[in-house]
Amino acid sequence: MNNSIIRACLAICWCALLAGAPAGPATAAASAASVQAAAWPAGEYRWTVDDGNGEPSYVLRLYAQPLPSGDYALAGSLLLDDAELGAYGSARLRDGKLVLDVTASGGVLQAPLDAGKRRFYATGKAPGRVDSAGFATMRAVLDPGSLDGTMQRYQTNVMTGHHVQGPVYVNSTVRRLR
Repeated sequence: MNNSIIRACLAICWCALLAGAPAGPATAAASAASVQAAAWPAGEYRWTVDDGNGEPSYVLRLYAQPLPSGDYALAGSLLLDDAELGAYGSARLRDGKLVLDVTASGGVLQAPLDAGKRRFYATGKAPGRVDSAGFATMRAVLDPGSLDGTMQRYQTNVMTGHHVQGPVYVNSTVRRLR
């Protein structure tokens, strides 16, 4: 019984000593990372991505999760006119900007053929519906306050019959949906 009491007292003293100990470099770095991570709260965010070419904007939907390192894990989707691509990536605060690096990939099955895809087929040879798969890599640089900014995107898509749409490089305007 006395040994149990002595052990409990020693454990309490040990915890009190550790609580009053100065923070070492690793603890200070972790604290700084925690402060930085708190700058962008966890949650779902949505943006319009406008290529400025007169076509409808895309919608990028991401869930951001702060990490102990100060970076963020991202997961969500890129909503196109005929497809919803899975999206994932990471983000970090750099030089006063929020930088997102995102990859989106996916495809469609038996989607109606639009004018943009029809031009890849010879006249009279276009199917009524196509399957396709593609990907895009994106870098967005956003203002941390408004979450608006710009995006660079590289993408390609392969359709039924091995027809390739792209690769294309696009600069876009990104606006947060509220």
